[in-house]
Amino acid sequence: MRKVSDFSKQRKRVLALTVVFSMALSTGIPQKNIYAEEQTVSPAAVSAVVANEQPVQPTIIPAPEPTIEPIVQPTVTPQNTLVVKKKKCSYPKKIYEGQQFTLKGMLKANHKIQKVKASIIDKEGKNTVTIQKKGAGKKFDLKKIDNEIHFSKLEAGAYTYEVKVSDAYGNEQVALDKEFKVKESTWVWPVDGGSKGDGFHCNCSVHHGAHYGIDIRGVSKGTAIKSIGDGTVVYAKYHNAARNASFGKLVVVYHGKGIYSYYAHCSKIRCKVGDVVKKGDVISTVGNTGASYGAHLHLELRKGPAFSGNYNSYDFLDKYTYKQFDPMKYLRKSR
Repeated sequence: MRKVSDFSKQRKRVLALTVVFSMALSTGIPQKNIYAEEQTVSPAAVSAVVANEQPVQPTIIPAPEPTIEPIVQPTVTPQNTLVVKKKKCSYPKKIYEGQQFTLKGMLKANHKIQKVKASIIDKEGKNTVTIQKKGAGKKFDLKKIDNEIHFSKLEAGAYTYEVKVSDAYGNEQVALDKEFKVKESTWVWPVDGGSKGDGFHCNCSVHHGAHYGIDIRGVSKGTAIKSIGDGTVVYAKYHNAARNASFGKLVVVYHGKGIYSYYAHCSKIRCKVGDVVKKGDVISTVGNTGASYGAHLHLELRKGPAFSGNYNSYDFLDKYTYKQFDPMKYLRKSR
């Protein structure tokens, strides 16, 4: 009986060591402490091994990951922001081939303007015209770029007129960004450049100081005047009339169907009656003769009887028979 009892005790000890090894492997207890741990093995654990039961593994709860707070960048208020304001600025909306447009207006900035860049951009996004000027303060007059923006050289199509302003800090601001159209016309614009003048004037009693002619300004003396359409020259001489109503040197072209075009205040006449002219042919030059207060072209269209063959007739000046109508109606008319 003693041997059996000793064997049983030895077997229990081996089982206890097995439990200790298992726990050491799962919990990371160093082997050198195994025998120390043996003394703490509970009878329940030994009984579980004896009964071929697996010891319950301890549940390992992972430590929570630290929360990383996002770094918020401080909001930086842009410094030296360029602000540009416009005052009475003009821009084209619709002009006709060969017609010039006069730019007006003032740009005002909160910083000293270093550069102004004006462009005409076609529908393909290409700059057809680019003018760049230096600034000299916080104001910029658009007249400084007016003479170099040649609207009259644009072909028919859609465009954008753009003006950009930049300062010494490298800031840039679009001051103007306007779309406009250049339209084809049946009749050509009579001068290269120039723009339609303000208002109408006439001192005759028939129209009570008004007429449908247009004064084309912005052209210098001697600028070539072209016939707006095909026709025949029926009047080409100085218009002798009352001082306040004189056309000065006058050319009249008959275009058929009772329609006549009048070119007044010329400096030189470069055609003679009876000449057959084509659209765009030079017939005279811009001047300041007659009742005029500066070099310009006074253009009229009139409708009356068909040409009778009587050249240089004063009948062409009869506003009762040869009635005026708005020249822009013909210059607007599409081909």
